[in-house]
Amino acid sequence: MFLRNNHSKNIYKEVIIIFYYITGIIVIATISIIISSTHLVKIEHTEIQKKVPSNFRFIHISDIHNKVNFINVRISSIINSTNPDFVVVTGDYSNTQKKLPRVIEELGVIKHPVFMVLGNYEREEQKSFLRKRKISLDKLINEINKYNNLKLLINENSTLIIGETEILIYGFDNSIYGNEDYDIEIEKIDNDYKIILAHSPNIINTLESKEISYDHILVGHTHGRQINIPILYKTLYDGFHIGCKKIDNDQYFSISRGLGTVRIPLRIRSIPVIDIYYVENEKY
Repeated sequence: MFLRNNHSKNIYKEVIIIFYYITGIIVIATISIIISSTHLVKIEHTEIQKKVPSNFRFIHISDIHNKVNFINVRISSIINSTNPDFVVVTGDYSNTQKKLPRVIEELGVIKHPVFMVLGNYEREEQKSFLRKRKISLDKLINEINKYNNLKLLINENSTLIIGETEILIYGFDNSIYGNEDYDIEIEKIDNDYKIILAHSPNIINTLESKEISYDHILVGHTHGRQINIPILYKTLYDGFHIGCKKIDNDQYFSISRGLGTVRIPLRIRSIPVIDIYYVENEKY
C-alpha cells in the first residue's frame, strides 16, 4: 500500500512537471510571436519590370501610428542606409496629436524626398479604445513645413526626374471621407511612370470609374488585418490582397501592412513592413 501511494505521488509530480514545461513553452512561443509580429520590422524587396529610360528605386511605408523605432531598426536609419531615390508615405502618422511631432521629425531626417498623403488619423485622433475625436490638419501641416524634404499631396501632383525618367506622383486626399478629387487635365501630362498614392485601397474604385491612368498604386490602411486570424472576424477589406500585386495592363497595386497599431498594441501574423521597389527596364 505504501509503495502504491509513493508511485501515485511520483506520477502526479511528473504530470505537474510536464504541465509546467508545456505551459512555459506556450508562454515563450506566445511572447516570441508578439515580439516578432509587432516589434520587429521586415524589409521586403520587389522588382518591377517597366519600360523606363532610367532605373530607379523608392521606398513605401504606411500607417506609422507613432511607431518609428523597432528592435532591429529605426525607420530613418534603414531608409537612409538604403539610399532610395524617394520615399512615399500613405497616411496615418500618429494616433494622437501629442505624438505627431516625433513622427514628422523622424521623416524629416530622411535624406531623400518624401511624398506624403492623408489618412483617417490626420482628421481624427484616438481618445479611448472606442472613442475618437475630430481634429484639424493645422498641426500636421505646420510640422511638415519645418522640413524641406517633406511634401504633402492633397489631391495634387508632383513631378520628379531621376536620370532620364520623369515620374508623376499624384496624392489623393483620404477617400474614407469622400474627399478624393482629380483634375482630368493631369492625364495630359507626359511621364514615364505614374504613381498614385492614397490611404485606402478603395481608391481603386475611383480610378476605375474615372478611367484614371497609372502604373503603380500604393496604399495602406488595412494593416494586413493587424490581428490576422480570419476565422475570428471579418473586415471590410478582406477582398483585397496584401503586398504588391500585378494587375491588368502591366500595372501594379501595392497594399502595405504598415508599421504601427491601433487600439490594441499588438500584431499577429502581420509583421510591420518597409517596402523597397526597384523599377528597372524590362528584360527581354
